[in-house]
Order: sequence, then structure tokens, then C-alpha cells
Amino acid sequence: LLSALMLTLTVAARPATAEGPLKPYAIGYNNWIGYIALFVAQEQGLFKAEGLDVQVKMFSSPGDGIAPLLGGSLDGHLTTADSVVTALDKAPGQIVNVYLTDTSAGADAILAKTSVTSVQGLKGKTVAATAGQCNELLLVKALEKAGLTTADVTFTNMNPDDAGAAFAAGKLDAAVTWEPWISKVQGEKKGHVIFSSKDVPNLILDTFAISKHTADTKAAETRAFVRALDKANTWVIAHPREAAAIAAKPLEQSADEVLAMLPKVKLYDAAANKAQMGTTATPGPAIGVARELAAFFKARGTNSGVVDPATVFDASYLP
Repeated sequence: LLSALMLTLTVAARPATAEGPLKPYAIGYNNWIGYIALFVAQEQGLFKAEGLDVQVKMFSSPGDGIAPLLGGSLDGHLTTADSVVTALDKAPGQIVNVYLTDTSAGADAILAKTSVTSVQGLKGKTVAATAGQCNELLLVKALEKAGLTTADVTFTNMNPDDAGAAFAAGKLDAAVTWEPWISKVQGEKKGHVIFSSKDVPNLILDTFAISKHTADTKAAETRAFVRALDKANTWVIAHPREAAAIAAKPLEQSADEVLAMLPKVKLYDAAANKAQMGTTATPGPAIGVARELAAFFKARGTNSGVVDPATVFDASYLP
């Protein structure tokens, strides 16, 4: 009787999980504050409660996991809308964003030496950014507003982490990077922000994308993953301090540092996702962003054609 009671109490203490064995679901991500829901969902057992064994693989940049996703070694990838737009040009119909985790609102920025007081001051300077990805777009937008182009700077192709590290080491005049490098550099007084994603609202959208193969073979698992991710994002919005404590270890920051970074991203729950994506009859703001991205990458020569913005998002997986 005592053994039976102990077993009952043990089972009751565990999070409720879907019946049957957990289904494997492999995703890619990079250490970005906007993906905080991933770490919370893992810690709180939300994926297991949906019947999933979520296996994660970290990449340096949001675009780095696109090839493995299209190749079938990943079921989904936490990435950016622009990465999907560039992929769709080469692989039409093979990838789509099914959830918006957040939009950057200051968590991506151009860091410059203190001697460079404005974007205009970048003329003739060495600037690092990732070619063909969202931080190059941020640089182009900043230069355009200052009446400059990339021809006015010495461009160096680096991923955001390498750019942040190189700038902190004094090897660059400026770098387009993200958190936590922005806070680190400013905290150590090695540079300052001269332009950020806060200056171009909703331009950098962070997303969860799947391939056509995943849609065809793991639609139920994808819906389960999105449900869990959305529950976590909703919880983070309501409990930022507790969420920061959970994300501190995977983000390799203190809880206070994570908490300070959180206001630099605007997290989206399911309702916000639906508003952003809209409907076929009434497209939401995210469709406008996709249209701008498609035109930008065509003009830059990154894409050979203009991707149809209607193919970039699929709201049918939203809870």
C-alpha cells in the first residue's frame, strides 16, 4: 500500500504529458534574447507536456540553420523573416515562417568607437556586418538615412558574435551586432550605439520556420511545438524577472543582464501573431515587412527575383 501511494504521489508531481512515447523534434536556434521562450519551455517541461522530445542545435547566426532545415536534419529553425525570404528565392515553396517570436526593438545595433558620433561619421570607416542577412539590412537602412551607401564604408563580412568580439577587441571602427555584445561594449565603455533596430520598428522579425518536408511529415508535432512556445512566450511577457532567471544560464548572462535586455525585444503571443500576419483578405504588418525585404534583397543582388510576400508566413499553425 505504501509503495502504491508513493508511486501515485510521484506521478502526480510530474508535469502532465501527452500519452505515448515522446516524439523527436529537432530545431536550430542561436543565443538570442528574443528566443527566450525556448529556454522557458524547456525548463518548465512544456514541450514534454505536448508529447515532444525537443532536440536543439545552436548556430552562430539565424541564417545558418536554413540549409540543415531544407536538408532534413532539422524539423524547424528559430531564425529571421529575412533569412526565409532569401531562402525562398532559391527554394520556392520549401520553407515558411509559422510563428513570430518577437521583433527587435533595440537588441540589434551599430556599435561605433566613441570618436564616431553619428552614422555620418562612418564614412571611410571599417564596418563589420553579416552579408545578406538582417544586420546588413540594418546597416543599409542607417546609411540611407544618413545619405550614405555601403560604398562609403569599408565593409567586412562577419557574423554578429564575431563582429561584436572584434569590435570589443578594438579591431573595427564599427560593427553591426546584437545583445549581449551591445550591453557588454557599452558597459565596458568601449563604444556606443549610433543606430539600432529601435530606429526602424518591426524591420527585424524573429520567427520559427519549418520546411515543406516538416509540414508534410510532422504537422501535428509542429502545432504541438508552436503551442508550447506560445505558452512560454505568454508566460515570459507576464513574468519577465522569473523568465530572466531561467534564461540566464543558456544565454550565458546574469539574470539581471537578461532582464535588462528583455525590453529591447517585443515578444509576440498568438494574438499578436495573428494581428501581424493578418489574413489573405487583410494582410498584416508582417506582410509589409516581407515585401520590403523581398525588394531589398532583389535590389542588392542577394536574390534573383522578388519573393511573393504572401508565401513568407503561414498562420495555420497558430493556436
